Amino acid sequence: MAKRDTRRRFLKRTGAAGVLTAGLAGCTGNSDGGPGGGGNGGDGGTPAGEQKTISGDKGEVHFLSAENSSAFKQYYQKWAERFSEETGYGVKLEFVGVGSSQSARISKLLQAGNPPELTTTAPEKGGGMALQGVLADLSDEASWMEDKYGYSFNEDFLFQLDGSQYVVPIWVNMTMDWYRVSAWQDGAGFAPRNPNWQEFLEGVKATDGVEDRRGTVVPAAQSLMSTEYYIDHMFQNGGRIFARNGGNVEVVMNKGQDRTKTKEVLEYIEKLNQYSVDGSGYAYSEQIESFWSEQVNEVKYFGARPLQQAVENNEAVAEDTGLMRPPHKEEQTHQAFSEGWVMFEPAENKDGAREFIKFMSRPEPLYELLHIAPLHNLPPFPAAVDDEEFLDNEFIDEWVRPNDHIRIDDVVTMVENAKTLVGETDPNNALASPVFSENVFGNMIYNVLYGDTSIDQAIDQAGEQATSIMDGFDK
Repeated sequence: MAKRDTRRRFLKRTGAAGVLTAGLAGCTGNSDGGPGGGGNGGDGGTPAGEQKTISGDKGEVHFLSAENSSAFKQYYQKWAERFSEETGYGVKLEFVGVGSSQSARISKLLQAGNPPELTTTAPEKGGGMALQGVLADLSDEASWMEDKYGYSFNEDFLFQLDGSQYVVPIWVNMTMDWYRVSAWQDGAGFAPRNPNWQEFLEGVKATDGVEDRRGTVVPAAQSLMSTEYYIDHMFQNGGRIFARNGGNVEVVMNKGQDRTKTKEVLEYIEKLNQYSVDGSGYAYSEQIESFWSEQVNEVKYFGARPLQQAVENNEAVAEDTGLMRPPHKEEQTHQAFSEGWVMFEPAENKDGAREFIKFMSRPEPLYELLHIAPLHNLPPFPAAVDDEEFLDNEFIDEWVRPNDHIRIDDVVTMVENAKTLVGETDPNNALASPVFSENVFGNMIYNVLYGDTSIDQAIDQAGEQATSIMDGFDK
């Protein structure tokens, strides 16, 4: 791993815009931009987003958020006002569009020498910032949060580099496989709970065409949804995407035993694709809609959006929805994202920002945040998922507890077993962030299914591209 002074030289050489675009592209925020959050905003470019300032006499904490739905705006304004009243710090809230809007705005502020104190992002999408030395150490705040709750984080939800912790997790999104209970019972003869790959494939085949719906949806648009689809299956197959060789991180999905694992994943996806809608243009929003609009009898997504939007758009589907653990082959694991606070090292009011992180991470504001998108945004502590304080929610009371095919104890197990791409190596792999953001592995799926490319050629291309991206960040 490159030393910190090397990272800073790289930042000066390439400019903050390039670093942040690679780091935050596709950042979580809404059903179009990614798995997390709950906003409905689009890409607003580099201009300042909508702002709200709460005055205080101890300086101002600038928090830039990509969560720009009305629910999130109201939430952050409410708690920022309470924070200001309690501590005397002022808060400037700025809401930007998801994904490239967030990265472009942060880049512009960094270049101007006036970065925000805080934003939230996933390590897969913000790890490049830590790699370039623009983030501040939040080790004390992460330890404070564990002590506050008396729980331990799933270590994969953290992000550590050179002994410093750069993310304080506030929620996790993870793979969830949603299915039509009646279709599976009628077509496959059972309601799945913890299927292996073969059982799942047979079920998808048996339910293909039931009620004129396809068996599943394989996302293959050149977007991050398809990248996550590959990562999820690779983890379930016991394969490695990255590995450490001494102090260096290497791409291994195209080498040796891990190449064999990747080939098995792509061959399995080809089989699933026989019973899928045409997913060549399916990214996040299309993936969700395929379920509630009754195109498919099963969908994989990174959270509970398919159920939530079924409740909003087609309650008959929501009433007939079950949740299975992600199908497994070699390992009963799956992909997850943590979303957390990050703080910028050049910001002026880091003391106030640290206080704001602790204030917002207390149980009352944190659980209220999670309840904006319940069961979609889950506590970052596995042991907190079945806390009554978290489960005390109208959506969960009405749509989860009464449903025999959605089990909270399964969700607890899923949070315990979840893995993240940056947590694949020990120490964390910061270089996973730019590779992930370039959608290298999603393009591999598209090339195999729709690009007239052989599996071996697609693996070679993905491995070479991933290595090239990492070389650019590590020199």
